[in-house]
Amino acid sequence: MRIAIASLTHESNTFAAFPTTLDEFRVHRGEDVIAAYKPTFHEVAGYIAAAEEYDYEMAPLFAANATPAGALTRDTYETLVGELLASLAAAKDSCDGLLLALHGAMVAEHFPQADAETVRRVRELVGPDFPVVVTHDYHGNVNEELVRDATALIIYKTNPHIDQRERGIQAAHILARTIRGDVKPTQAIAKPNLLFNIAFHNTSKPPMQPLMQAAIALEDQPGVLACSIAAGYQYADVPAMGPSIVVVTDNDPALAQREADRLAAMMWDVRDQLIPRILDAAEAVKMAIESTETPVALFELGDNIGGGSAGDATIILAELVRQKATGWVAAVYDPESVQQCFAAGIGREVDLMVGGKTDNEHGTPVAIHGRVRTLSDGSYEETERRHGGARFIEQGLSAVVSVRGDEGERVGLLLVNSLRTTPFSIHQLTSVGIVPEQQKILVAKGAVAPRAAYEPVSKRIIEVDTPGACAISRGPEAFHLARKDLYEWNTSMIH
Repeated sequence: MRIAIASLTHESNTFAAFPTTLDEFRVHRGEDVIAAYKPTFHEVAGYIAAAEEYDYEMAPLFAANATPAGALTRDTYETLVGELLASLAAAKDSCDGLLLALHGAMVAEHFPQADAETVRRVRELVGPDFPVVVTHDYHGNVNEELVRDATALIIYKTNPHIDQRERGIQAAHILARTIRGDVKPTQAIAKPNLLFNIAFHNTSKPPMQPLMQAAIALEDQPGVLACSIAAGYQYADVPAMGPSIVVVTDNDPALAQREADRLAAMMWDVRDQLIPRILDAAEAVKMAIESTETPVALFELGDNIGGGSAGDATIILAELVRQKATGWVAAVYDPESVQQCFAAGIGREVDLMVGGKTDNEHGTPVAIHGRVRTLSDGSYEETERRHGGARFIEQGLSAVVSVRGDEGERVGLLLVNSLRTTPFSIHQLTSVGIVPEQQKILVAKGAVAPRAAYEPVSKRIIEVDTPGACAISRGPEAFHLARKDLYEWNTSMIH
């Protein structure tokens, strides 16, 4: 048995200021796919690990991914999908099936549901009988067309995403059994008419936890091969924006639809729990300053880098300065300030205008005076399972500035980097000499994903409703393709 392996992933924020181009993708081909992914916790690593257990030979084809940002340009999408399809066309006659890792929230300029378009083209190429099992991120906006064209769809069950490798293994198991004729996957999708706000995507607590537990329990039932919940991705204006339940059964489409509808009804029943009540920056910073248990981590929801935001928002940073907070740490994407720090050198004083340079949604530059404490190449390793599954991480040339207050006293530590970097690993801080447990306030640009990194070092986490490309309060007037009658949009938000 020989199975082709491919991956094309991007989380596309249609509210981001700039599109995603080909230069931003990291591409691996052939055996390099194995070398790049085997040491990670990604689902492709699961595909690789499953080869020995399920006795198949791998045919690694192509893998490409980029940091979340704006929609892909037409040329970028067509180039990447064209290469994926060309590699598959060359290999398909010697292969028995395909494992395909897609994000589920990719948007191209000319295809709002780009992942579904990719699967459609794959199906057109390989024909109706060639098994194709797809894996998705928990934040996918899944539509009926993708479920129709894939043999089976498997979605992460955790947020923060720490089960990617297991989902890859699960997908490989289903594909191997399908090729051997042990099962005949049939699947169904249900889409409750809700906006499941990202503020509630944590799978470790209600309202999502009991729903996910129900999905996991269903997989133990006879005839059920898989049950997945995609919470959806509210930063993509696409027709299928919102949550989905996908159930895969062994040749029982009625069972698949019945169980998908049952879980969708469970989700609808908790709709009144899905109205965000999140503090603004001024309230959150004040609460953190007054906290007797530290460190307090402030999660800047509007500048969620893992959701495609700018990474240079200054909303919380400006509040820390305005309220004269002390003992804080904040990371900001700002290549210009990094260059100033490198030009000055370690131990030298710098005056910086930090952040707020990408667009007008994420605040304005903040004046910072301080001393350059650390200069770094920005590389670090995460050996534990963390959101995204990456192990070797680059934040580009980076600098830590010891920020001075009005009286010349140190008030905080500012990390400026030259690559937009999701705060999924606490080693983003420790690698540049910052000990998080010794600080009072930690600022992380994310929603739920940074929890795996920040919960072990924080006494408390406060989510902060801030403006930006990932603002959680964006209403229906900002959307043109998404359904306008989603439940949350018909209910007022309270802050």
